[in-house]
Amino acid sequence: MPADTPADPPVPPESFVVPPPPLVPSVPTEPPPAAATCSPAGDTTLPPPLLETAATSDAVLPQPIDPAVAARPATPAEPVAHPVVFHGRTDEYFRIWIVNACLTLLTCGLFLAWAKVRQRRYVRGSTEVLGHRFDYRADPVRLLAGHLLVVALFAGYTVFGSIYPVVRIGSLVIAGLLLPWVVVRSLTFNAHQTVYRGLRFRFSSSLSPAIRIYLLEPVLLVVTLGLYYPAWQRSKRAYIVGGHRLGDAYFHFEANTGGFYRAYFIGGIILFACAIGGGILLNLTAQRQPGVALDLVQMLPFFAIYGIGFFVSRQLIFARLFNHVWNHTRIDDHRFRANLDIGKWFGLQLGNLAAILGTAGLLYPWAAMRAHRYAASCLQVIPAGPVDSIQRIGGAAGAATGDIAAEFVGLDFGL
Repeated sequence: MPADTPADPPVPPESFVVPPPPLVPSVPTEPPPAAATCSPAGDTTLPPPLLETAATSDAVLPQPIDPAVAARPATPAEPVAHPVVFHGRTDEYFRIWIVNACLTLLTCGLFLAWAKVRQRRYVRGSTEVLGHRFDYRADPVRLLAGHLLVVALFAGYTVFGSIYPVVRIGSLVIAGLLLPWVVVRSLTFNAHQTVYRGLRFRFSSSLSPAIRIYLLEPVLLVVTLGLYYPAWQRSKRAYIVGGHRLGDAYFHFEANTGGFYRAYFIGGIILFACAIGGGILLNLTAQRQPGVALDLVQMLPFFAIYGIGFFVSRQLIFARLFNHVWNHTRIDDHRFRANLDIGKWFGLQLGNLAAILGTAGLLYPWAAMRAHRYAASCLQVIPAGPVDSIQRIGGAAGAATGDIAAEFVGLDFGL
């Protein structure tokens, strides 16, 4: 061993502990700046070669590890929430809207089917979820066929009903009985035409729940004097959401009825208070002119107050149900999170209403894009895993067969 190399200090027995010998550095006390390293806190420590000679120093002794802490399982990472992004622009949507309005008027409504397809395609194509956008691939001719069927039935009801009153009653009965079938066909058609990641949505619910919801439950509305209305709305939402699927992934609706009753109760209180206030004002106006019927101008304050109450209650109900419905909706294990602020939504819609009324409807595209953009920004998707795991049902052949069947039985009746 070279003479200038210091010997290692003796190791004390395990039965007793002696203070460590003084550290004798074999290098300069101030190491070169390039050899020093920085800890995360910013303190300069010795470079790795010096750690061997300082093994007995208190500054470099390993800290004891608590066995309980070491055995504790790692906390799983919180799933990442991905926001829904809306890319729609006012100038683009305005061009679509103005062309749709002009051509619909010039063709006496025949262009309405093409207008609907163009509008839905733009709105859904501007909505992005997890890096993918939606698409709407409906054939306007199919929409036109459904619209013409509804117009023909209504015309027949009007013409023959005025001549034969029995026909009018019979037509209403037949239309009521056909309502569940019409709802299912419309939902099937629109779900089939909506595409995400190359996969079509589907609506595969049977007709019997639609008969119960759209024919039998309305009877309870009459029996309960309208108190069953929130529960009926919840039943319809559960039927519509739960009947949809994307590929082999199914939607699930888990919202309770209490959230619907709270939303409609608050909205009903506001509407009822405005109706009472407008009625009192109308009564005071009538007392100034006893025995004289009020004209439309004198009744305008009542309609204005009632209209304000209707607007406020409608926006409040929408905001509360937007959060309640999306927070209790999932597709397989993928969940949604909604945090729409009621105050901001009401202020936004109040500005939209003022802009539309002040410009005789010309700023409707601007208002629509604002509403879509804010609502999308308040919605997030929390995936439980990669969405690429959602596959097409039954392979290519089965999917093609299902697509043809949906095209055959589905029609859009303007619902």
